[in-house]
Amino acid sequence: MRVGTGECAQFVESGELVAQRVIAGRYELQQLLGRGGMGEVWAARDGVMERSVAVKLLQAHLGTAEGEELFFREARTAGALSHPGIVTVHDLGRDGDGTLYLVMENVPGRNLGVVLQDGLPPIADVLAWTAQAADALHAAHSVRILHRDLKPANLMLTPARSVKILDFGIARYVSTLTVASRVVGTVAYMPPERLLGKVGDARGDLYSLGCVLYELLTGRTPFGGFDSPALMYAHVHIPPAPPSSHRPGLPPHLDALLAELLAKEPGDRPASAADVRDRLSHPPASPPPGPPPARPAKAKPVPHLWTHTTGSKVRSTPAVVDGTVYIGSNDKNVYALDAATGTPRWTHTTGSAWKHLLSAAWATSSPAVVDRTVYFGSNDKNVYALDAATGTPRWTHTTGGAIYSSPAVTDGTVYIGSKDGKVYALDAATGIPRWTHTTGGAIYSSPAVTDGTVYIGINNGKVYALDAATGTPRWTHTTGHGVYSSPAIADGTVYIGSTDKKVYALDAATGTPRWTHTTGNAIYSSPAVTDGTVYIGSVDDNVYALDAATGTPRWTHTTGGMVYASPAVADGTVYIGSLDRKVHALDAATGTPRWTHTTGNWIHSSPAVADGTVYIGSDDHKVYALDAATGQDGAA
Repeated sequence: MRVGTGECAQFVESGELVAQRVIAGRYELQQLLGRGGMGEVWAARDGVMERSVAVKLLQAHLGTAEGEELFFREARTAGALSHPGIVTVHDLGRDGDGTLYLVMENVPGRNLGVVLQDGLPPIADVLAWTAQAADALHAAHSVRILHRDLKPANLMLTPARSVKILDFGIARYVSTLTVASRVVGTVAYMPPERLLGKVGDARGDLYSLGCVLYELLTGRTPFGGFDSPALMYAHVHIPPAPPSSHRPGLPPHLDALLAELLAKEPGDRPASAADVRDRLSHPPASPPPGPPPARPAKAKPVPHLWTHTTGSKVRSTPAVVDGTVYIGSNDKNVYALDAATGTPRWTHTTGSAWKHLLSAAWATSSPAVVDRTVYFGSNDKNVYALDAATGTPRWTHTTGGAIYSSPAVTDGTVYIGSKDGKVYALDAATGIPRWTHTTGGAIYSSPAVTDGTVYIGINNGKVYALDAATGTPRWTHTTGHGVYSSPAIADGTVYIGSTDKKVYALDAATGTPRWTHTTGNAIYSSPAVTDGTVYIGSVDDNVYALDAATGTPRWTHTTGGMVYASPAVADGTVYIGSLDRKVHALDAATGTPRWTHTTGNWIHSSPAVADGTVYIGSDDHKVYALDAATGQDGAA
């Protein structure tokens, strides 16, 4: 078995099945759970104890004799831990081919990095999860065991909503494979002292826990999307902004706790993980109420609500990153607008208007913003990469057809489709093609990239799964008509709509249908999948909520017009636009309307929700910033 290089594998679902292999004569590997640079994690059956386990495989030849000895020592120490919040280690050893293995309990659920992809969790859940992690850290620190690589991907949320920490001891082993042996971990969560080459102690884990708490509360790490050198500098020298600046309304005691957890000097951090646990579990009492504030003569508009007028229809879906809204218009321009005021920061003009076909929402590319670069496609056949701060072009790449697909940017590669029938994989830094794959039809769908596979729909009725590294097809599935909907991937399933009126749930590994659900008309909307529910719109004027496992309808809501836009789900609310000119906010559990906001024309744009604000475009040439709770636009 061959394994690459890089950091250790995390628990993620991929569903890959291979011929059985037995480790140490007793652990029968059954299903790949995750793969990373340092190894793989497999669901396995312990033939001796007759129980399900997880087996982590690490290649011994990547390290040294000293590293192997350290691995065994650290793993045995971690195996002595007994705490409900720490994954239990059952066994360890070296197989006949030199592969180091670690046998652990097989923990069901999703890691918190995956949970964050569904949107910001409720604050109460975040505090409970972090308190559980702090309690587990306290148990480890009490016997002088450090983690050294705490991050959302190493925190598993079980179906019972409890948190378990993975990979104690692995970071020390990985450190023997690097030149800078003390700089181990993941940079976004790394304490300053380790970046400075110091050994550090348990308070380094508290700093990492603070980074995790900050991300769970705000949806971003303390220093946002900086590249690695800037990120390292920020950890050492720059105080992070209070989390309440990104999520207004957070209790002041959380700002105070995070200021201590993220202190540059270890001595300024909380005394122990137990202290952090107690402060999260027992927040300070609110001060006694004082006299009611004087009622203002006239309420002022909330400052984050606004509208901005462009030169033509706005069918692009906005991207909201670091306080800026990026969006395209059919007036040929890409706009960067201040998220708080709507004031333009810059505009960039492409070579052709972003035209639309019929009235379909899929006809306009939407921007993706990664590593301070804005990527998008245009009807002028070009893929653009612009500096996110200034709009200055970094590169363009010309395809053979108009581009209505929106880019997906993963692991330094931009994936995008074109009307020329090709899927392009471009180097994110230079725009140089890594591969192209020719399909049998024009592409209006946008790709989704998960676990090394690119999923995309084609207007000839097919859904493709392509190897992300090479473009080689893994499978195709044919629907009954053209596919303009973009796929959503969740829990090993591809969800996608088709103009044959159906929503499809396909096995992500094989393309085999798990279920289909028939609506009353064509589907151009792309699904959103959250908490076991698939939300999607149809040209039959309805928004559907379907059980993700079975396709059984949970509810439908009828709007006043056809629904081409795709939904966004945040904080228990589904936001979606319709050709009735309205933005609808629906209760995610029941479909009951919470509010509607009427614009001046049809809505094909899909909403983006950030910091309590819904951003969306309309055919009335405007971009709207609406209060997510009320639908107000600040015009009053």
